[in-house]
Amino acid sequence: MSELMIIGMPRSSLTRTARIACIEKEIPFEFSTRNVQLPGQSPTPEVSNRNPFGKVPVLVHGKLVLYETAAICRYIDDTFSGPLLRPVHTEKIAVMNQWISLAMTRLDQNIIRNFVIPMVFADTKQRHDPGFAVRMKQMGDLIAHDLGVLDDAYVDGWLFGDRFTIPDMMIMPMLHYLYAMPGGPEMITNAPNVKT
Repeated sequence: MSELMIIGMPRSSLTRTARIACIEKEIPFEFSTRNVQLPGQSPTPEVSNRNPFGKVPVLVHGKLVLYETAAICRYIDDTFSGPLLRPVHTEKIAVMNQWISLAMTRLDQNIIRNFVIPMVFADTKQRHDPGFAVRMKQMGDLIAHDLGVLDDAYVDGWLFGDRFTIPDMMIMPMLHYLYAMPGGPEMITNAPNVKT
């Protein structure tokens, strides 16, 4: 079978998750950033020919073209030997799927889409708009709540104790970007199990 390729933007938290899955499985892969659009731009043919929604990451492995980060990570885990990226018991798999859904909906929306991206791409005028500060404060409050939930879940290390799993791989890049934002270190410090 041909080499696996991940197409995406290096700074995308979801692309980083797909790359982390490859690294954790210890499999070689090509990382392609050719003709990948920046946020707010129209999808390039490189991406839109492989994903009708024009989003990254995209996995290409032989004739298989796969998009959606959770599907990519599960495919990598199921296809390649190496450390398992998921628990093995049915109940724990169900809980893993719950965390994947939470990461892809609430956490990604609150942390990345509604906090990090606006903070990074806001111009000086937007930053001085009182409404912007109010929105960022509201998002900070929601994120603090989310970090409290994560703090309880990470009491034993990773979500599943000593095993680094797919939802951890999804959450980790989000927390990395949050930490780089004004107020982010303080939010994370208030969730000591998340911080470690």
